[in-house]
Amino acid sequence: MPNTEVFFKWAPEYSVNIQTIDDQHQELVNILNRLFVAVCKREGDKVIAGILDALMSYTQTHFELEERLMQQAKYKDFDAHKAEHEKLLAQLDLLCKKHLVDGKPIYFEMLSFLKTWLKEHIQGVDTKYSAALQQSGFSVDSWEREASSEFARMSDSKKWWEVWKAA
Repeated sequence: MPNTEVFFKWAPEYSVNIQTIDDQHQELVNILNRLFVAVCKREGDKVIAGILDALMSYTQTHFELEERLMQQAKYKDFDAHKAEHEKLLAQLDLLCKKHLVDGKPIYFEMLSFLKTWLKEHIQGVDTKYSAALQQSGFSVDSWEREASSEFARMSDSKKWWEVWKAA
Protein backbone atom coordinates (compact mmCIF):
# COMPACT_ATOMS: atom_id res chain seq x y z
CA MET A 1 0.00 0.00 0.00
CA PRO A 2 1.60 3.34 -1.00
CA ASN A 3 2.39 5.76 1.83
CA THR A 4 -0.32 8.15 0.62
CA GLU A 5 -2.91 5.48 1.41
CA VAL A 6 -1.71 4.65 4.92
CA PHE A 7 -4.07 5.83 7.60
CA PHE A 8 -2.24 4.18 10.49
CA LYS A 9 1.45 3.46 10.16
CA TRP A 10 2.90 0.71 12.34
CA ALA A 11 5.86 1.91 14.36
CA PRO A 12 8.34 0.13 16.67
CA GLU A 13 6.87 1.85 19.75
CA TYR A 14 3.73 -0.29 19.28
CA SER A 15 5.65 -3.50 19.90
CA VAL A 16 4.76 -5.51 23.00
CA ASN A 17 7.89 -7.66 22.53
CA ILE A 18 5.87 -10.80 21.81
CA GLN A 19 6.26 -11.52 18.09
CA THR A 20 2.97 -13.36 17.62
CA ILE A 21 1.01 -10.55 19.27
CA ASP A 22 2.94 -7.89 17.32
CA ASP A 23 2.21 -9.74 14.07
CA GLN A 24 -1.50 -9.84 14.88
CA HIS A 25 -1.53 -6.17 15.87
CA GLN A 26 0.15 -5.32 12.57
CA GLU A 27 -2.52 -7.28 10.70
CA LEU A 28 -5.22 -5.31 12.54
CA VAL A 29 -3.46 -2.13 11.38
CA ASN A 30 -3.41 -3.53 7.81
CA ILE A 31 -7.15 -4.21 7.91
CA LEU A 32 -7.78 -0.71 9.27
CA ASN A 33 -5.67 0.76 6.45
CA ARG A 34 -7.58 -1.33 3.90
CA LEU A 35 -10.85 0.01 5.32
CA PHE A 36 -9.50 3.54 4.98
CA VAL A 37 -8.62 2.98 1.32
CA ALA A 38 -12.04 1.46 0.59
CA VAL A 39 -13.78 4.43 2.19
CA CYS A 40 -11.62 7.01 0.43
CA LYS A 41 -12.09 5.34 -2.95
CA ARG A 42 -15.81 4.81 -2.35
CA GLU A 43 -15.50 1.13 -3.16
CA GLY A 44 -19.06 0.42 -2.12
CA ASP A 45 -21.02 -1.09 0.73
CA LYS A 46 -20.33 -4.71 -0.22
CA VAL A 47 -16.55 -4.26 -0.11
CA ILE A 48 -16.69 -2.20 3.08
CA ALA A 49 -19.03 -4.70 4.75
CA GLY A 50 -16.56 -7.47 3.90
CA ILE A 51 -13.68 -5.55 5.44
CA LEU A 52 -15.74 -4.77 8.55
CA ASP A 53 -16.62 -8.46 8.87
CA ALA A 54 -12.96 -9.40 8.55
CA LEU A 55 -12.02 -6.77 11.13
CA MET A 56 -14.57 -8.07 13.63
CA SER A 57 -13.66 -11.71 13.12
CA TYR A 58 -9.91 -11.11 13.19
CA THR A 59 -10.22 -8.97 16.32
CA GLN A 60 -12.26 -11.65 18.10
CA THR A 61 -9.71 -14.31 17.19
CA HIS A 62 -6.81 -12.13 18.32
CA PHE A 63 -8.52 -11.33 21.63
CA GLU A 64 -9.19 -15.02 22.31
CA LEU A 65 -5.51 -15.85 21.91
CA GLU A 66 -4.31 -12.85 23.86
CA GLU A 67 -6.66 -13.71 26.72
CA ARG A 68 -5.46 -17.32 26.71
CA LEU A 69 -1.88 -16.06 27.05
CA MET A 70 -2.80 -13.88 30.02
CA GLN A 71 -4.66 -16.74 31.69
CA GLN A 72 -1.78 -19.17 31.23
CA ALA A 73 0.60 -16.60 32.69
CA LYS A 74 -1.84 -15.91 35.55
CA TYR A 75 -1.82 -12.20 34.75
CA LYS A 76 -3.30 -10.36 37.74
CA ASP A 77 -5.21 -7.74 35.71
CA PHE A 78 -6.77 -10.28 33.35
CA ASP A 79 -10.40 -9.46 34.22
CA ALA A 80 -9.95 -5.73 33.56
CA HIS A 81 -8.13 -6.43 30.29
CA LYS A 82 -10.83 -8.85 29.13
CA ALA A 83 -13.48 -6.25 30.00
CA GLU A 84 -11.71 -3.77 27.69
CA HIS A 85 -11.78 -6.34 24.90
CA GLU A 86 -15.51 -6.92 25.43
CA LYS A 87 -16.17 -3.18 25.45
CA LEU A 88 -14.34 -2.69 22.14
CA LEU A 89 -16.18 -5.56 20.48
CA ALA A 90 -19.51 -4.12 21.66
CA GLN A 91 -18.59 -0.65 20.35
CA LEU A 92 -17.37 -2.06 17.04
CA ASP A 93 -20.54 -4.13 16.69
CA LEU A 94 -22.65 -1.05 17.41
CA LEU A 95 -20.81 1.02 14.80
CA CYS A 96 -21.14 -1.76 12.21
CA LYS A 97 -24.88 -2.10 12.87
CA LYS A 98 -25.32 1.67 12.76
CA HIS A 99 -23.83 1.62 9.29
CA LEU A 100 -25.07 -1.68 7.88
CA VAL A 101 -28.55 -1.79 9.41
CA ASP A 102 -29.43 1.88 9.82
CA GLY A 103 -27.65 2.92 6.64
CA LYS A 104 -25.79 5.75 8.36
CA PRO A 105 -22.35 6.51 6.91
CA ILE A 106 -20.05 6.33 9.91
CA TYR A 107 -16.80 5.45 8.17
CA PHE A 108 -14.66 8.31 9.40
CA GLU A 109 -16.15 8.11 12.89
CA MET A 110 -15.29 4.41 12.95
CA LEU A 111 -11.81 4.87 11.49
CA SER A 112 -10.94 7.57 13.99
CA PHE A 113 -12.32 5.55 16.90
CA LEU A 114 -10.47 2.37 15.88
CA LYS A 115 -7.15 4.10 15.28
CA THR A 116 -7.29 5.85 18.65
CA TRP A 117 -8.46 2.74 20.47
CA LEU A 118 -5.83 0.47 18.92
CA LYS A 119 -2.96 2.86 19.66
CA GLU A 120 -4.07 3.47 23.24
CA HIS A 121 -4.83 -0.19 23.92
CA ILE A 122 -1.51 -1.45 22.59
CA GLN A 123 0.59 1.26 24.23
CA GLY A 124 -1.43 1.17 27.44
CA VAL A 125 -2.82 -2.14 28.64
CA ASP A 126 -1.06 -4.50 26.22
CA THR A 127 2.39 -3.22 27.15
CA LYS A 128 1.43 -3.64 30.83
CA TYR A 129 0.66 -7.34 30.49
CA SER A 130 3.73 -7.84 28.32
CA ALA A 131 5.96 -6.21 30.93
CA ALA A 132 4.29 -8.17 33.74
CA LEU A 133 4.86 -11.45 31.90
CA GLN A 134 8.53 -10.61 31.34
CA GLN A 135 9.01 -9.57 34.98
CA SER A 136 7.38 -12.78 36.24
CA GLY A 137 9.70 -14.86 34.06
CA PHE A 138 6.84 -16.37 32.04
CA SER A 139 8.27 -17.79 28.83
CA VAL A 140 6.18 -16.98 25.79
CA ASP A 141 8.16 -19.32 23.52
CA SER A 142 5.94 -22.37 23.96
CA TRP A 143 2.83 -20.19 23.96
CA GLU A 144 3.87 -18.61 20.64
CA ARG A 145 4.29 -22.02 19.00
CA GLU A 146 0.89 -23.12 20.28
CA ALA A 147 -0.73 -19.77 19.42
CA SER A 148 0.52 -19.83 15.83
CA SER A 149 -1.04 -23.21 15.11
CA GLU A 150 -4.17 -22.36 17.11
CA PHE A 151 -4.55 -19.07 15.24
CA ALA A 152 -4.38 -20.96 11.95
CA ARG A 153 -7.09 -23.38 13.14
CA MET A 154 -9.28 -20.53 14.40
CA SER A 155 -8.84 -18.62 11.16
CA ASP A 156 -9.72 -21.72 9.14
CA SER A 157 -12.94 -22.17 11.08
CA LYS A 158 -13.97 -18.51 10.74
CA LYS A 159 -12.92 -18.05 7.12
CA TRP A 160 -12.25 -14.37 7.85
CA TRP A 161 -9.43 -14.25 5.32
CA GLU A 162 -11.71 -15.16 2.41
CA VAL A 163 -13.62 -11.92 2.86
CA TRP A 164 -10.48 -9.96 3.67
CA LYS A 165 -8.57 -11.17 0.62
CA ALA A 166 -11.58 -10.67 -1.65
CA ALA A 167 -12.03 -7.04 -0.59
